[in-house]
Amino acid sequence: MSNKNSFPEISVFETILDTREMLKSPVVVFEKYRKKLGPTFKLRFGVRSTIVTGDPELLKHVLKDNNDNYHKSHIQTERFVEFQGVGLTNSHGDYWLRQRKLLSMGFTRGRLAEILPIQMEVLHDFMNDFDKAVDKGSVDIHDQMVKFTLRSVGKSLFGKQMKEEELEKFATAIAEIQRYIVKKVVQPYLMPWFYLTGQDKKYHKIRKEGDQIIIDYIEERRKKSNEGSDILEMILTTPFKGTNEYMSDEKVKVEILQLLVAGNETSTTAATWALYIIAKHPECLQKMRSEIDENFGDEEINYSKLHSLKYTIAVLDEAMRIYPPFWMIDREAQEDDEFNGMKIPKGTTVIPYIYGAHHNEDHWKDPEKFDPNRFMGENENKIHPFAHIPFGGGPRVCIGQNMAKMQILLVISAIVRKYDFELINQKEPGLHAMMLLKPEGEIHMKFKRI
Repeated sequence: MSNKNSFPEISVFETILDTREMLKSPVVVFEKYRKKLGPTFKLRFGVRSTIVTGDPELLKHVLKDNNDNYHKSHIQTERFVEFQGVGLTNSHGDYWLRQRKLLSMGFTRGRLAEILPIQMEVLHDFMNDFDKAVDKGSVDIHDQMVKFTLRSVGKSLFGKQMKEEELEKFATAIAEIQRYIVKKVVQPYLMPWFYLTGQDKKYHKIRKEGDQIIIDYIEERRKKSNEGSDILEMILTTPFKGTNEYMSDEKVKVEILQLLVAGNETSTTAATWALYIIAKHPECLQKMRSEIDENFGDEEINYSKLHSLKYTIAVLDEAMRIYPPFWMIDREAQEDDEFNGMKIPKGTTVIPYIYGAHHNEDHWKDPEKFDPNRFMGENENKIHPFAHIPFGGGPRVCIGQNMAKMQILLVISAIVRKYDFELINQKEPGLHAMMLLKPEGEIHMKFKRI
């Protein structure tokens, strides 16, 4: 039911019928509704009225023009805080601004250049292991990207000292806890059951074990200052602007944990989908290789020339359009609002549906078609600024997006210049949408040295 002052609405009954599919892959459900009702529609999660939108103009309104009225929703401020604490990703107001100003210093171009030697060392070690894996036969590319980005993000945050087994423990913990959070978001009526059956206790134990690893690193670094140019060192040694106050160990732990979770998952997912889509388009692979050879020749790939890989960057941007790592984000209206005459009451959850915006037929011709030229030359200037937001948009855009793109470009360029590759199974993988949009199941590829 809907009226002229409201968005099209999905009935509670229909939403209940979709619960099973929503738990498996909500993006499939959202796409069904988007194609039936248009880019913006309403439904209910439990007792909460929720607006889902893939309209770039409404996204601009919520994320930028009137962003002060739209805070992170209960999903972030309740479910995520339960397992991550209050940090940059789920705070607001002056506290958020203070944290962002300090943390963003770790992701400037100058800081990324300082971190590059660690990244190159990680890439070198990864490619040695990757070569060995390829020699044994087909590889699961998502598994390989997990290994690379865990090392890359972990050592950017902690320096060379972080151990492989600790990184692997984090990866497992992150995946398990995210699955559990999704269950609590989609089935809030089962909260008492989760508590009574000990599931809350189980996942909090996993969280505490991960927390302790970070706490140990912070305590060790406090004893040995000036250990390097990693992000942990920057946070510990940089006071808040205009004061002599430093971040407490507890706050450092929360921020490092959130950076580790977001950084690892985002880069892994984006790199996996990019390599998958490149494998489906061998002509694209050849064009990328020519560009890489033209810019680097026999030299090692380096940060200073990465930005000259215009076509390769366009391939990555198009891959993230079709398969955005952050397929949705969430906000909650603090006061009554309206958009183009449509009412958005106080307390309404608004879901900026990034996947829907990236596949919006009003803004993308043949949106399911892979076409890197959308991001080349004059075409790039024609794109609505909120029609392509793989890292979010507005003041809260992901502070680590430049580092993520650097990591992905490094590993993709290293693989492309050395290997031809193809998919073992040509069947389209399903979309497993948790916090990020991952492929359903493994993606096996066969690699051949050129």
